[in-house]
Amino acid sequence: MDLLHLWFAIASLFIIAILVSRHDHVRSSIRRELKHEITHYSPLDNKDASIDPYHIEPLLDFNWRTSPPLKFRNFKPKYHLTMGLTNTTFSELIQIDSNYLSRLSLRKQIIRDHHEIAIQARPSITPAVNELYTWLVGTYLPTRFPTLFTLTPTSLCNTATSLSLALTPPPDPVKTLEILGENLDEDFLLLLPSEDGDGYKLQGYVTCFPAGFNTLEKFGKKLRDIHAPVPGYKAKLEKSMDRFFERLEVGKVVLRSNWSITTHERLYAVGGGNHLYEGEVPDDEVVDINNTFLRCERQTLHRLPESKALVFAFKTYMYPIREIKEEGMSEELAMAIDGLKEGSVPEMMFYKRGVVWGDAVKEFLRK
Repeated sequence: MDLLHLWFAIASLFIIAILVSRHDHVRSSIRRELKHEITHYSPLDNKDASIDPYHIEPLLDFNWRTSPPLKFRNFKPKYHLTMGLTNTTFSELIQIDSNYLSRLSLRKQIIRDHHEIAIQARPSITPAVNELYTWLVGTYLPTRFPTLFTLTPTSLCNTATSLSLALTPPPDPVKTLEILGENLDEDFLLLLPSEDGDGYKLQGYVTCFPAGFNTLEKFGKKLRDIHAPVPGYKAKLEKSMDRFFERLEVGKVVLRSNWSITTHERLYAVGGGNHLYEGEVPDDEVVDINNTFLRCERQTLHRLPESKALVFAFKTYMYPIREIKEEGMSEELAMAIDGLKEGSVPEMMFYKRGVVWGDAVKEFLRK
């Protein structure tokens, strides 16, 4: 019996040694695996939006035909020139609504008729354009709008247009921007640090709906020079804007909106009709209220993770002035029109052509 007990004791110690050795091996393997996962961590692998800024929340029941355009009523009693930024999520980056197909048709026409003004790209912006395209086509659109975009191994199918987009961008960045401009109702401007290290320059864009400016004339310019015609920009915004663009972190996306009044319905508004500049004489225009609109832009800004380029995007909304009155917001807008000359930059009334349409629009709103 003593020998039998000794045998069991030895066998037990042997088994325990094997288990301890195996446990240590498993723990070591787990540590190696965790280390490997951390080293190769991709933000897109994390499904918690509070941790992963690139998490895209799918709109599983989205129907673009029944999705009304967003309504912006962002006018205030006094106009103060500020950045007016708020944080948003990458899920909210692109907006698609019931105007989708009609807007795409107009964008294709503008790109065809005004190609040089609508699209430009320097060779230096090619990696950023490709990065934006690949993420939008291969990840964002099919994830955010699965009922509209279907992903295949080689392409993205658009059920609204019956067109397919290649997952790989073409070699020419101009062509890549053309594809984005013809398939999304969003204008994109891409900026890179200036060669002299002082500020950011516009190095590529697709803009089908510029609000009174010629984007080609802004191409290759620094941010501060692009905004030079805006009253008060140099004194009140230039330094803070340059600092913000320099410090914007990867994974953060910010949102702002603006408003103006136009006495025409042109979305492609190059060559006047939206602004007045110092030294110009206002036209003696008879304002047609039936052709007068509140024009708003929903603007976003974010930094691409690989190229570190900044992507400024905007979607344009047009609301008939009659719609504002029917909503019962006549006095709010009338006060905001007066507030253009009572805020931090009184010259904004002239710049926004309020001296042309202001009295007529206020009379209509208040009668």
